[in-house]
Amino acid sequence: MSEVAFKSTAIEQASPANDIAAGHNGGPPLDDKHRPEWGDEGIGNYFYWKAAHRRAWHNPSPGIVAFRIQKAERLGLTYEEYTLEILERGRHLQIEDVERIAEIKQARAARKRGLNDMPDIEIKPLSPSPDIRASLSEILIEAVAHGGSVSFMHPLHQEVANAFWDKSLAAAARGERIILGAFDGDQLVGTVTLVLDLALNQPHRAEIVKMMTRVSHRGRGVAKTLLYAAERVAIDHGRWLLVLDTADDEGASGLYERVGFKLAGIIPDYAYKPLGGMTGTMFYWKRLKDAAPV
Repeated sequence: MSEVAFKSTAIEQASPANDIAAGHNGGPPLDDKHRPEWGDEGIGNYFYWKAAHRRAWHNPSPGIVAFRIQKAERLGLTYEEYTLEILERGRHLQIEDVERIAEIKQARAARKRGLNDMPDIEIKPLSPSPDIRASLSEILIEAVAHGGSVSFMHPLHQEVANAFWDKSLAAAARGERIILGAFDGDQLVGTVTLVLDLALNQPHRAEIVKMMTRVSHRGRGVAKTLLYAAERVAIDHGRWLLVLDTADDEGASGLYERVGFKLAGIIPDYAYKPLGGMTGTMFYWKRLKDAAPV
C-alpha cells in the first residue's frame, strides 16, 4: 500500500461516519464524567488490593484452610463467614466476639427468611423431550458464557450442549441419575443433577453436579431450593452422603456452606475456566444422617 493510500485509510477510519472524532483514539472519555475501574484512589492501590484479595480468598494453603474450618466450626460459623470477616474487617474472630458472631448469624437467618419472598418455584424431575433438552442447553450455554465452571469452555456450541444433555437425560431414563428442574411457571429457570451410578462399594453416596440457575433468576433462592430438593431425593434413594465440587475462583462455595456442606480440601489449578485462565477446585461433602448405618 502506498503512503498516500495509507493516509487516506487512516482518515477514513477516524471519520465521523465511524462515530470517532478526528484526533481521538477511540478509548474511554477523559473528562470528569468517566470514572475508571479503580475509582479515585489511584490505580496502584486498586491492583494491590485485588492481588491481596485473590491470595487470601482463592489460594490459601491447605493448612490455612484447615485452620479456618476448625475456627469457624468452633464459633458456629461457616468457612465463608469466617473468611469474609478476615477479608472485609481484617479480624480473626475469637469466642469472645459474642456480639459480632451474633450479628453474622442473624444476617444468615435473614437470608434464609428471604426465601419466603421468592415467587412460587416448582421442582420436579426432568424426562427426555425436545423442549426440555432445548431449555437445558440454553441454561448450560448461558452459564458457560457467564464464567460458570461446569466442565465446558466458552463459546459452547449448541450441538455440544445438546449432545451432553441427550446423554445425561438418557442416563436419567435408565435410573442412573436424577435431573431436577426448577420451574417459574412454564419456564425452566434452574437445574441440578444427582448422580447415583457410582462404584459398587458406594451405594450410600451420590454426587451433586451441574447446579445452574438462569441469570434472570439468580439471587432469588432457586439454587438453594434445588439443593434441598436434591437432598430429599437422595434420602428417598438411600443415599445419605453427598459430595460435590466447585471452582475456588467465583464458584458457589458460599451457597454450599450455607446449606451445610463441609469443605474437604482444595486442589489448585484443577481445571481451566471457561473464559480463560486456571482455577482450583473446592471439594465438599454433607452427611444427611447423623450416623452411618451399621
